[in-house]
Formats: sequence, C-alpha cells, structure tokens
Amino acid sequence: MYAPQTLLIQKKNRTPDGIGGFKFDFEDFTTVKGYIDLASGTDQAVNQNAFIKESTHYAIIPQYVSGITEDMELVDEQGNTYSITYVDDPMGIHHHLEIYLTFKKE
Repeated sequence: MYAPQTLLIQKKNRTPDGIGGFKFDFEDFTTVKGYIDLASGTDQAVNQNAFIKESTHYAIIPQYVSGITEDMELVDEQGNTYSITYVDDPMGIHHHLEIYLTFKKE
C-alpha cells in the first residue's frame, strides 16, 4: 500500500480591506494524511446525480476529522490547490472522509 500524502486544509478568512470592503485569503485549519485521485480518470467533469458538483478529484482521508466544510480548500504536497466542493462522512459513522475537489488553475 502506498504511503498517504500530507494534505493541508485551509479555511477562508475575511479581513477588512480598509476601504469599506473585505478581502479573502486562506489560513491553515488542519493537516491530515490521505490520498488524492482523479474523479473519473480524466480531468473533465463528469455528469453524476450527486452533490459533487463539477469535482475533478477526490481525497480519501482514512481518519475522520470534524469541521471541514465546502468553504475551505486543500493543498497537496506538490503545492496543488483544490477547492472543496463536498465533504462526505459515509453513513455518518465518523470512520473516514471522502472529500470531493475541484482543481484550481492558478
């Protein structure tokens, strides 16, 4: 079995921009171990009847971590950034997480 990657989960932070608005950046939330894979073997979005929206990848986190939401992003060991589109706790038993992701082209 392959060793899991270290994945950084970041949460969106809203700070005043000094002219009456806000700017958004991300700050570290937690670090987890897990695996990232393409959702369908291609980088094209697939048509599925689920809450995964237009996810391109998914992450499997073998240990349950609470507090991860769709407002966050994930950064892998290579520095690739992904928007979190859906967080699934299968059957609600807090065994592991399946996190659906969209690759952010920057």
